[in-house]
Amino acid sequence: MTKGKRRIARRRREALAHDRPPVDRAVEIRRRRRRRVRPARIVLCANRVWLVAETRPRWAARAARDLEAIGIAAFDPREEVELTSPSGHRRTARVPLLHRLVFVGLRDDADLARVEAHPGVDRVLFRDGRAVVIAPAVLQGFADAITGHGRKDGREGDDAEAVAALLFALGDGVRVTTGPLAALSGTVEGIDPARRRYRVALSLFGRETPVVLDEDRIVREPDDRA
Repeated sequence: MTKGKRRIARRRREALAHDRPPVDRAVEIRRRRRRRVRPARIVLCANRVWLVAETRPRWAARAARDLEAIGIAAFDPREEVELTSPSGHRRTARVPLLHRLVFVGLRDDADLARVEAHPGVDRVLFRDGRAVVIAPAVLQGFADAITGHGRKDGREGDDAEAVAALLFALGDGVRVTTGPLAALSGTVEGIDPARRRYRVALSLFGRETPVVLDEDRIVREPDDRA
């Protein structure tokens, strides 16, 4: 605690020495906490058959690492976010974007058997008796959208904080407005009022997938569908 106070006091002295007004510490921490970091581009193998695997809770990252280690391409979609603690310490965290989903690039049935046999994999997703296959180009575009490569209009505008806050209730239909999941629709199934976040069930890759979204990234879906 003493170190934090000394650091803040030193910064205030430096600001006054350069004839600048002292920065509001709380405002600066909130601004930095929301700032995203642009990671390196993820290049996925275009000559693999990409399927969707559902993992056990908290196993997505480990399962992806294990599969990569035995030669099976794996993609665990995560977003890198810069977090700032109240004491001013900054760190970069990789936050899961999808809930318990890992994309696996297979060469043959033997790879599929290895994926299904992994202790952290619950199942490979099937729909109507057929595996859910994602085209490599589509998945690459998804990866590029997450990492900020390939589309220059993916950055949030400076007026994002000026958007009026909207309140949503459980069961409300909403649509994602920004980020890699923009234009997808879903239903609110959980609310975190303290952080102003919502858990939204989105129809993604052949199933209902829960995704946690900030309030300013969703809008109410018009109820005019007859």
